[in-house]
Amino acid sequence: MTYSEAIEKVLLDNGYFSPLKKIYKEIVKYRLLTGKTPFNTIQAIVQRNPKFIKIGLGTYALTEYLDKLPKTPTPKTSSQKEDNKHTAIQGMLIEIGNAEGYDTYSWDKRAIFENKTLSNLMTLEMCPSFTYETIIRRIERIDVLWFNERHFPKYTFEVEHTPQFKNSLLKFTELCDFSTLFYIVAYPENEDKYRYELSRPVFSEIKDRCVFKSYDQVEQMYLKSIEKVKVSTEFFLK
Repeated sequence: MTYSEAIEKVLLDNGYFSPLKKIYKEIVKYRLLTGKTPFNTIQAIVQRNPKFIKIGLGTYALTEYLDKLPKTPTPKTSSQKEDNKHTAIQGMLIEIGNAEGYDTYSWDKRAIFENKTLSNLMTLEMCPSFTYETIIRRIERIDVLWFNERHFPKYTFEVEHTPQFKNSLLKFTELCDFSTLFYIVAYPENEDKYRYELSRPVFSEIKDRCVFKSYDQVEQMYLKSIEKVKVSTEFFLK
């Protein structure tokens, strides 16, 4: 089986599209990785072969099956618009994490971002069991998690469209003993409320590892990353 045929099999398995990160992981089901730089070969094929089309940051679909991709729901109410915005930020963060080489996970598997179901966009089907089950159950509902190659959480993201940050920060405290950075993504006008909540003594162990990012900042990072292909995690360290 050729690389192109194996890539097609992976995309068919994954709902007609897949991030490169998942293609790299799943292609071995169909053929051996041969050549000195097999991942470079795979990337070149999806970029140049008209059988495949780019539909996001490092995410590719089968051109023939674009009409079979899930449809992003059209919002009819302000609440639905907020839900779509929330999902869009989650999807962007998942794609950025994939492009950076992390394994990604979100509990919101059925949500759709730009005709891509989050469950097919993330590289992990389940939250890794990196610690006690009681902690896993509490943190697996964090909006987006990026895991390193040993499947420990490196970055966590909570997307909040209301100024209620307490519950998100409490989820983060469950990971205070790990080398993890915590991000709140919200509307900029809610930053003062975030800082007020973070100043509470209960969050003293994590406050120096918490970062606030606005929706606009994440959106700009996503769009710039698509243009440049390579993402810089320095953005997330500021």
